[in-house]
Amino acid sequence: MIYIFTGNGKGKTTAAIGTGIRAVGAGFKVLMVQFMKVKELSSEYNVLSKLENFDIESFGRKGFYLPQEELEKNPELKEKGFKPFSKIDYQMANDGIEFVINAVINQTHDVIIMDELCVALNYKLIEENRVENFLKEYKNNFHFIITGRYCPDWLMEIADLITEMREIKHPFHKGIPAQKGLDY
Repeated sequence: MIYIFTGNGKGKTTAAIGTGIRAVGAGFKVLMVQFMKVKELSSEYNVLSKLENFDIESFGRKGFYLPQEELEKNPELKEKGFKPFSKIDYQMANDGIEFVINAVINQTHDVIIMDELCVALNYKLIEENRVENFLKEYKNNFHFIITGRYCPDWLMEIADLITEMREIKHPFHKGIPAQKGLDY
């Protein structure tokens, strides 16, 4: 099955982790692959790394990165510390999807969380056809949980469950930084 947590609101990764913890409680082995993130920088890693049968791998760099053209259209993002993608971002994202494919082929886990996959697909860090073909081939044999805003239409079509988080209000827009322990 394919579960998707998407939308512009907060809570997508949190929902995926909660579902993963429930799966571990039911005897499943869970793999969480984070795209565009560094696992050691998230507070949840401090707990999840100690949880038996919940493995985390991350494929990203410290900081926030976007395509150059997006930064040119929104110069205020540069002022907030966003930097342009480079070759390493494409390589890391592709290494991440390769890691997922190998885990599925080798049947090392029952539930695969692909955190921020929708964002990586939206920014074309990973080839969509590769991911689409892979998911269609294995969706009946594994449980996939996919997070991130900008979920592509083709992914929503093949998904079994979609939950959209909708932002109503966020402190970021008032200049309030992310809060450790609540936001990361």
